[in-house]
Amino acid sequence: MNGLSIVADSDLPEISRHHLQTVNQSGGDMAQIKPKRSLHVLCIDDDPQVRELLNDCLTHLGHRVMVASGGKEGLEMFRAARLKNQPYEVVVTDWGMPDIDGRDVARTIKAESPSTPIIMLTGWGTTVRGDAAIASTVDVVVSKPPLMQELNDLLLRMATPV
Repeated sequence: MNGLSIVADSDLPEISRHHLQTVNQSGGDMAQIKPKRSLHVLCIDDDPQVRELLNDCLTHLGHRVMVASGGKEGLEMFRAARLKNQPYEVVVTDWGMPDIDGRDVARTIKAESPSTPIIMLTGWGTTVRGDAAIASTVDVVVSKPPLMQELNDLLLRMATPV
């Protein structure tokens, strides 16, 4: 299945904005998590709360994060970064977005930069199992909301070492 991994809803505990703030303020788990290196990450999601969560958490983990509010903006940012010779090392994209959906984002990015790892976020759980288009262009599918430590581990495993 082309190395596609699917993380089911039942496998991931939910994380809320309140939990994130509590962990950060208490100096708990997230304060102890340090990345092995800082990655340049593009996060694309039409939900402002998800964008904020990804930006806050991944930045806290030491990554350089840029966020886009939809597929069109995300592709523009991806292309602009490549032109400046500052490409994103990993792209995290939502599946269901109104302008350009995550499948088209992934297909376009893989056509332009086949080695760029793509993580697809979805609130639709395991319903993507039979989607051949996703299996051919997406490296990992993760159910929303993502568990930040697992997402960080995925980012670090998928990004090519510098």
